[in-house]
Amino acid sequence: MKAKIRTRYEALRKKYGLPQFGDVDSELEIESVEAGGFLLREIRKRIAEKISDSACLLERVLQPDTNLVDLYESRVFSEEEKSKLFELYKRLMVSDRKAAELSVLNEEKLDAAFLKLFLTEWKTLKPKIAEFTRRLSESWEKETEEGEQAGYMG
Repeated sequence: MKAKIRTRYEALRKKYGLPQFGDVDSELEIESVEAGGFLLREIRKRIAEKISDSACLLERVLQPDTNLVDLYESRVFSEEEKSKLFELYKRLMVSDRKAAELSVLNEEKLDAAFLKLFLTEWKTLKPKIAEFTRRLSESWEKETEEGEQAGYMG
């Protein structure tokens, strides 16, 4: 099945000038896509999942719910940092909404253009998202200060 996906992608790569299979696979794990159906549609869905995962984490810090995790992690970032995170969130949402539009249109040519555009954009977004998630993870390793119990209102 892996060889079949690679062969199908290679034909699309030549037709639309797409990035190398390995570059796309390393970011979107397309080698595990089901062999039948529309490959570029499935890749677009993988992109949408990746965007959604990152946007959800950002959203929980920017607009925390009243649960322990959100309240605790929201305090990791200053208001200035949250402003920058919102700009990152907006960039993700542009791609997310474009993917939603393309799911309605279902045109291979548009999916190909979206894949190229996303991978270019992802190169600048990825390090920022990685830094964001690193800080979230590290926040849980730090000792909480006296009287700071993550806003628990029990």
